[in-house]
Amino acid sequence: MLEPLQRYIGTLADAPAPAEWPYVVRSPGRINLIGEHIDYTGGLVMPAAINHHIHFVVRPVEAPEWQLHAVDIEETFTLPLPITGRTEHLWVDYLAGIGVQFQDQGHFLPGLEIVFGGDLPRGSGMSSSAALEGGMAYLLNELLSVGLTRPELANLCRRSSNTFLGIPSGIMDQYASLNGRAEGPIVLNCHTLESEPVKNKLRGYGLMLVNCMVSHDLSDGAYGKRVAECNRALTAIQVKFPEVSYLSAATESQLDAVVATLDPTVTKRARYVIRENDRVRRAITALEAGASSEMGALLNETHRGLRDEYEVSCAELDFLQQTATEVDGVAGARMMGGGFGGCTINLLRLDRFAAFREQLTQRYQQQYGLTPEFYPVEIAAGTEMI
Repeated sequence: MLEPLQRYIGTLADAPAPAEWPYVVRSPGRINLIGEHIDYTGGLVMPAAINHHIHFVVRPVEAPEWQLHAVDIEETFTLPLPITGRTEHLWVDYLAGIGVQFQDQGHFLPGLEIVFGGDLPRGSGMSSSAALEGGMAYLLNELLSVGLTRPELANLCRRSSNTFLGIPSGIMDQYASLNGRAEGPIVLNCHTLESEPVKNKLRGYGLMLVNCMVSHDLSDGAYGKRVAECNRALTAIQVKFPEVSYLSAATESQLDAVVATLDPTVTKRARYVIRENDRVRRAITALEAGASSEMGALLNETHRGLRDEYEVSCAELDFLQQTATEVDGVAGARMMGGGFGGCTINLLRLDRFAAFREQLTQRYQQQYGLTPEFYPVEIAAGTEMI
C-alpha cells in the first residue's frame, strides 16, 4: 500500500531520498459490528479496526509549515504554523484540527512534509476521517513525545471534531481506529470509555461490506438532528428519573413513563437507542457462544431499527440488506455508518463470498443500474508506526 505514496514522492521537485522520510504511520479504518448511532448517547458499541488503511509518510522540514499532499485526491496544501483557524478544505481541516489540540496544550508544532493516501474509500462508512485524525494524532504524539495513551488520543480526536470542525460526533470511530486489536472486536462503553475484547467464536464466517455507491443530499444536517432529538428524550426522562445520566442507560419502561411528554419522532429515536444498547449485550453473548444465527438476527434487527425508528437508511441500503438476507449462507446484514448511503455489513459463510457477490451485483444492477463495490474485511490492529 506504500507504493503509490513512494511513486508520488519520487515526482516531487528535488525529491528527497527515502532515508529523509523517517516516519511512516499506518492508520486503519473501522467497522462497527453492532451498536450504531449510540456512541453519542453513551451506549455500548462493538467496533473493530480493519485491514484498510491510510498511510502517512513524513519528513521534517525547516520551514514553519505543514506541506500536505493528499495523493488519493491529487491535492496539495501548505498550512502555515502556528495554525490559526480553519481553511476552505475539509481534508486539511481534519489534520489542522489535530494540530490545534496539541497547540492548545502548549506544544510547538514542527515543520513537516506529509504525504498520505490509502485504500479507504471515502463515504463508504469505514471512517476515513477517523483514520486521518487518528493517524495525525498518533504521529504528533510520537514526534513531540507527549505520552498520551491511545484512549486519550481518541478523546483528543473527538474534541477536534466537536470544537474545531463543529461535528457533534461521538468517540467510537477514532477510538476503534486507534485502539483496535487484531485478535477481535472490542466492546466500548462510550460513557466511561472503558473497553474490553470480545471472544469471537464464530467459525467459518466472515464479514463483507457492500457499498451502495450513493450518498443522498437529504443526509445534510441529519446527524446533528439525531443528536438533538436524543438530547430532548434524555431531558424528558431525567425529569422523572434524574438518576439516568445518559440516554443509553435508560430502560424502555422509563421511556414509556414519559412518552406523553415527547414528540412521536423523538420517542422513536429514543426507543431505537435503548433497544440497540440491549442488542450489543446480546451480541457479546452470541459471539462468545459462536451462535451465527443469533448474531445475524441481531444485525437484521438493528437494520430495521435504523430504517424505521432512527430513519437514517435509504432505499438502496434497504434493498441490499433485504437481498443479502435472501442469499444462502448469509446469517444477517445491516446498514453501517451514518446512513443515507455508504455500506451494508454482512455476516456470511466464507464459502459463499463468490455467490454473494454475483447475486447482489446482478440484482442491484437490475434494480438501480448501479454496480456495488464489495470489501471483504479482516479485523486488524490499531494505528501504529511502521
